[in-house]
Amino acid sequence: MYQKIYCVNHIGKNLLIVGYLEHKQWQFQVVTSTGEMVKQVNQFSTPQQAENEGKKWIDDNLK
Repeated sequence: MYQKIYCVNHIGKNLLIVGYLEHKQWQFQVVTSTGEMVKQVNQFSTPQQAENEGKKWIDDNLK
């Protein structure tokens, strides 16, 4: 569970969620319009880095 949420972005039909985990790392999750979590990646040092990588992943895989 996240200790902090940095952003929840609506990108196309998907949600990009960026949050902070216990071990001082940022994570992104991608959730589709059907509610399925299709990607989760952690260990980013900044929330901006996690957000950028999440956007790139959506562009490369879901559009």
